[in-house]
Amino acid sequence: MTIRLTLRRSLLGLGVLLLAGLLFAWSGVMTVGASSGHWPVTEWFLHWVMRSSVRTDALTVGAPPDLSDPALLARGAGHYATGCAPCHGAPGQPQNPVVQQSLPPPPPLVQEPGDWTPAERFRIVQHGVRYSGMPAWIIPEREDEVWAMVAFLEAMPQMAPETYRRLAYGPEAEGEDQAAGAAGLHGLAREEMADCARCHGFDGRGRDNDAFPVLSGQSETYLAQALAAFAEGRRHSGFMQPPAARTDAAARREIAAHYARQPAFPVPQEADPALLEAGERIAREGLPDEGVPACLSCHGAAALARNPAYPRLHGQHAGYLENQLALWRARERGGGPFAELMATIAARLTPEQARAAAAWFATRQAVPE
Repeated sequence: MTIRLTLRRSLLGLGVLLLAGLLFAWSGVMTVGASSGHWPVTEWFLHWVMRSSVRTDALTVGAPPDLSDPALLARGAGHYATGCAPCHGAPGQPQNPVVQQSLPPPPPLVQEPGDWTPAERFRIVQHGVRYSGMPAWIIPEREDEVWAMVAFLEAMPQMAPETYRRLAYGPEAEGEDQAAGAAGLHGLAREEMADCARCHGFDGRGRDNDAFPVLSGQSETYLAQALAAFAEGRRHSGFMQPPAARTDAAARREIAAHYARQPAFPVPQEADPALLEAGERIAREGLPDEGVPACLSCHGAAALARNPAYPRLHGQHAGYLENQLALWRARERGGGPFAELMATIAARLTPEQARAAAAWFATRQAVPE
């Protein structure tokens, strides 16, 4: 007997299959428990789809910075220790056995780093992996932070445990409790202060050259506003938002007061004289034709005395200042009450002008008049 395949019969067959699938799902016979694992063919297929997706997505990733830069390694290590190591392990720190019962289990990146290219790692860190528990970066637009994580992931498999501890927790890690007590925090923000000191030091001078900005000498008002902006998501950073958000307002105020008490420590820096000349002109005179006011109208001695919410720029790392201006220009930074003002000004500066202004402020050893 011949059965003719008509459109009606085809649609009816598809409807029956769909109904059967819905009934099967409704019955609960198919378990969603992680302990049951995947069929081998399912596991292969899912991994194949993920690899193919990452490979294709990575084709649009731009050229990476110098991934051997020690500053990038230091920035990536601090976040890895708190945000990644609990699932993926770290040098001298095995994976938590609890997360190994996930489906799929997160790979132990020290023993099984995978054969990803830097661009593919970039895409995984930036966007995460759906259905795997791997989250996306908090601020995917902060490509500078994502590249720092890639730099660390590239170096970690060959990293000695003691090197990892120093990069992730800072050279003062072993004495953090005593140092926090000596800092006069009276127990309110001792744990949070130790978290800050991993990158910025208890003295606020930072570490690893220009890996982290100098905090010492900033006003308590500015630091408290910056921490609140990070905690509330108004200032965007995958590095700073998590620790700020897990710190309550009282502890943030105490941390701000601690760093404000530390003496200013301008970082000795040099720059090309022509660059400094151009930067000084922008700082003192602005760019009237472009609608850029003089930087010193907000960041000079008189303005800082008048309004403690303005940050001190002198003696800060030039690279940090330049990167902040780039983030303002791209409207990826956010921040306190003057965020919109700075975004407008930065958008009117060329990258070369921003570099010149950053270099001039970085080489000032005292608050410019």
